[in-house]
Amino acid sequence: MVNKPSIMILGTDHFEKSAVHDYGKTEELDIFSQRKQLEIGNVITCLKGYSPTKIILEYPLKHHFKLTEEYREYLAGNFELSANERHQIGFQLAKELGHSNVFAVDWNEEESGLDIFGYMQKHETQSSMQIFRDIEKMIAKANEKSHTATIREYLLFLNETQQVRNNHQLYMDIAMIGEDDNPIGAKWVANYWYYRNLLIYKNIKSLVRENDRILVIYGVGHVHLLNQLANEGGIFNIENAEEYLKYVLIK
Repeated sequence: MVNKPSIMILGTDHFEKSAVHDYGKTEELDIFSQRKQLEIGNVITCLKGYSPTKIILEYPLKHHFKLTEEYREYLAGNFELSANERHQIGFQLAKELGHSNVFAVDWNEEESGLDIFGYMQKHETQSSMQIFRDIEKMIAKANEKSHTATIREYLLFLNETQQVRNNHQLYMDIAMIGEDDNPIGAKWVANYWYYRNLLIYKNIKSLVRENDRILVIYGVGHVHLLNQLANEGGIFNIENAEEYLKYVLIK
């Protein structure tokens, strides 16, 4: 491409806990309270400064038409937003920007048949117990931050370089689980986690046109790999979400 498109990956928590199937999840926030809605509005105002031309959401690509229909119903005033971040941030931001569509790129199907967390619970080792402790510590820290900070401050925390690295480190530690004749951790990380993020990146790339400014809103665990793939893919100028979230717009 003559003029490189830009990409910015915003890592988020999952606000709608009923839809979360991760091993560990943070505590629910009252997203619909007046205060939190004001904070969401502040985040949207910050992200508008990036001027995205396409907003990409964590939603299965194979159900893209359902997402499109939800968004069009929302624009028409016939759809009630859930607490999910794709609605609270993605839909509302897209509407503010006058976008006619939002985009799904996710794949999240367990093809490897490997229950890595079940394996770690059944085969306790110092390494597996440390991973569970690290997950609990990370969730506790996120809970503390989410209940004492604004949504903007919480997103800034989640997207800090060290926090993103800590999330990725968990997958690197999981990759070490297993025996020489059954490297189940490496298989799971390669066949599920890396494969999933490669597919997400491939799906993002298929949407890109010259001069696009892509905003990707995804669970924070994906940020390290998606940024790495975007950087190594060589077609994007990469922008940092922290630069757009650091300004206080409401008190």
